[in-house]
Amino acid sequence: MNISVPDSLAEQVRARGLPISAICQSALLEAVERERAKEGVTGNIAAVVERLRGTIDSKDHEKHKSDREKRAEGHADGITWASDYATAAELRYMASYKPGNGGNPLRSLFPFMSDKKNEKVTHVPPIKPQDPYWDGFIAGAGEVWGAVADQLH
Repeated sequence: MNISVPDSLAEQVRARGLPISAICQSALLEAVERERAKEGVTGNIAAVVERLRGTIDSKDHEKHKSDREKRAEGHADGITWASDYATAAELRYMASYKPGNGGNPLRSLFPFMSDKKNEKVTHVPPIKPQDPYWDGFIAGAGEVWGAVADQLH
C-alpha cells in the first residue's frame, strides 16, 4: 500500500524523524476500529442519524452550536494564555485540573498569581467550571503543557 502526503508535510515528518510506517498503521487501525464500532451499533447508521435529527429542537441545536463555538474560543485562549502568560506551575495545574473535583479553579490560581499583586491581571478568563469555554481553555492549555513538559526537566 502506498500513501501520498504533501511535500511540506513529508519534510516536516522527516525533519522530526517520526516513524512514518508506525504512525500510519496506528491511524489506519484506529479508523478501522471506529468503522467496526459504528457497524456494530447499527447496520444502517444513516437511518439512525436521520431519525435523531428529527428529535433535535432548534433551540437545543443552537445551544450545541454555541457550545462548540465557546469551546473553540476557549481552546484558542487557553493556548494563548499558556504560551504567552502562564508560569510553569500555573500551566502544570491547568493541565492536571479536572472539573468536578470541587473548588473554583480561579481560586486555585490565586496562589500562583500572588506575586503579581501590583499588576492588573488581564490574561485569566472568567472561569465557571463546566462551561464549554472553560473546557476548551483547559484543553488548549493542556496541549501546550503536553508539548513542553518533558523539555522543562
